[in-house]
Amino acid sequence: MDEFPLPPGLDVDQFVENVKLAISNEGAHGHVEFFAYGSSDSFDYGRYLESMSFTPAKVVDKRPRFYRLLHSMLNWVHKRQRFGGQKNLLVIAKAMPGQDNITMISFLDEMIVRGHNVFTVVPEGCSPENFDYPEPILAWHWSALCSGNRSIDLSSAYPTDDDDDDSGPETDRAQGVKRASETDAAGSARKRLQKDAADSQN
Repeated sequence: MDEFPLPPGLDVDQFVENVKLAISNEGAHGHVEFFAYGSSDSFDYGRYLESMSFTPAKVVDKRPRFYRLLHSMLNWVHKRQRFGGQKNLLVIAKAMPGQDNITMISFLDEMIVRGHNVFTVVPEGCSPENFDYPEPILAWHWSALCSGNRSIDLSSAYPTDDDDDDSGPETDRAQGVKRASETDAAGSARKRLQKDAADSQN
């Protein structure tokens, strides 16, 4: 929460409801849990402890906080394997330098390979092609997520194989665009998420 503090005037319960609204509008439904980490200097522990949706923790240094986040995500996915189905991971964290960031990317890639949905939050003004993490299925700018608004349109940054365009892999690489076919099943996973949402309404 040091890198992504709540906007002034937004209380924790309203933030929870807005996040639920934002992700449900994209077809991701179900129980929502938050694991929040911040330093002792800036983290208002009591503010989050009052919310039943939050598990807050003070971790002073950024690197231990980063690995606490990874451990919590892995533990959360493992505990819920017995329920079956896909898991939705919404990652609200800025990238770490060097090997730590590679570790995060490898973890998220593995979650995608296992068929889970990876959502991300990015700083204001960050364009999709400059995301630090692997191709997400959905991504929000922080202010949009806090307001319960729609996700970023990723189609221009991550075109799928069946998109009708004239660009090829060589052109894409020259322009710094990462195609879905060059990463993993994230592009098709997003379509699967949309299909599941449509099926649940029928």
